[in-house]
Amino acid sequence: MLKLSRQLFFREPDAAYMDYYERGLTNHILASRRDAPSTTSPEVTYFVGMGPGVRREYDNTGTCCGGTGMENHTKYQDSVYFRSADGTALYVNLALASTLRWPERGFVIEQTGDYPAEGVRTLTFREGGGRLEVKLRVPAWATGGFTVTVNGVRQRGKAVPGSYLTLSRDWRRGDRIRISAPYRLRIERALDDPAVQSVFYGPVLLVARSGETEFRPFSFYKDFTLRGDLADAIAPGDRPMHFTTHGLTLAPFHLADDAPYHAYFRRAEPVVVFGATDSGVPNRARGDGRTFLDVLWEQAPFATSGRFVRAVRTLADAWLSEGRFSRAERDKVVAAAVGADLRGGEEIR
Repeated sequence: MLKLSRQLFFREPDAAYMDYYERGLTNHILASRRDAPSTTSPEVTYFVGMGPGVRREYDNTGTCCGGTGMENHTKYQDSVYFRSADGTALYVNLALASTLRWPERGFVIEQTGDYPAEGVRTLTFREGGGRLEVKLRVPAWATGGFTVTVNGVRQRGKAVPGSYLTLSRDWRRGDRIRISAPYRLRIERALDDPAVQSVFYGPVLLVARSGETEFRPFSFYKDFTLRGDLADAIAPGDRPMHFTTHGLTLAPFHLADDAPYHAYFRRAEPVVVFGATDSGVPNRARGDGRTFLDVLWEQAPFATSGRFVRAVRTLADAWLSEGRFSRAERDKVVAAAVGADLRGGEEIR
């Protein structure tokens, strides 16, 4: 699939292909080698299970799968940079520490950073110079901001997640591009069942450490404040990029070991609840699987409690007109929103 993504990008340089490539490289290829040194085994796995409570199995030396598992790890050098056909543009697709040597243009560009541990990196022009469009991929997950500086000067331009931000100038040796894309917690829904979801931190899949063989139910909305951030419901753990929720540890999947894990959970939000205030009204869904609370919190953050209540009232009226709420249920939902305190300290100004 990564080979296919490369070929499709050659035909149409769409950032979506590189978003997919990054996802597969980080959460499958990197996650398919045990995070431990060995002099007797490649410590790779070909098959990475996604069922609840499964384990990765390594040490398949001498098998076809073992050979493919080793070949996978040559992919880190692929697709980091592409050039336009006429040589006037450079696509920076992946945030991997690397050095680009481009003899035809005389450029040597070094990329440094600690991906996937953080979303900060620097591109330094070590050799060469001249006019060049540098196209920086703005990942689809970069909803927490995407800041770019050149030699310490912040660059203007709208960085739209899932696109490229272009820097066009005469580059000189020693020029530095610094990119910062802070990670945020988010969920992604399975295509065939929106209630089956995964937790991501930026580009990194987080898996729950558990040996249970059934999907774990997770509920988050009851913990939300006006900002509507998953960080209200998922607490930092005792190690970098580790979190806790529902009594479980969430760990980056690429830190591969043989512990049992859950890459998916089942979202359980049966009732319309705002913090500690329970409306008692079922959290019904539309045909696309989006529930009342899903649609509401997609509008977050809310600057004030008043704006939150207005959003609830507008959406409850829509649910009433669509036959998903009765009049009495609509009134209960609005009353619960009026009585809820979701400020979480201070309102946003």
